[in-house]
Amino acid sequence: MLCGFALVDIRDEWVSPYWAVAAPTGFIASAYFGWRHGRRRGQLDGHVGRRHLLHWGGTLAAVFLTSLMAATGVLAREGVGMAMLLVLALGYFQAGVHLDRPFLWVGALMAAGYVWVMFIPAYAWTVLGVVVAVALTVAGFRESRVHEATA
Repeated sequence: MLCGFALVDIRDEWVSPYWAVAAPTGFIASAYFGWRHGRRRGQLDGHVGRRHLLHWGGTLAAVFLTSLMAATGVLAREGVGMAMLLVLALGYFQAGVHLDRPFLWVGALMAAGYVWVMFIPAYAWTVLGVVVAVALTVAGFRESRVHEATA
């Protein structure tokens, strides 16, 4: 996310191609690494795995559908990133409610970032990218410590 968000401020013309590759690649890599980590720890639960795949796959699909709104002219090009950020904020927040609690705060930060980007245009996407990257890193380490403590 750090690179993709910063691209908005640095090379706007690269944003769409970057996310067209990074989003599905990140989804597949995350699913694989999560499955592999769970298998190594003996914590595989097919029901939980399917819930994660459905949630994050649905979020990715909603982001893709948002890009179709821009491609057809229903949504102005300037508003596409904001709409996608709103979808992601909701996706992460809902993941925090229903899947892994640390994502709740990441979603809340993204929602605050949505307001930030709307009103403070100078390098707002880059700042938000740094904040979200740090939040996801902290959430990952905290979540990993919780699972290790209960193992």
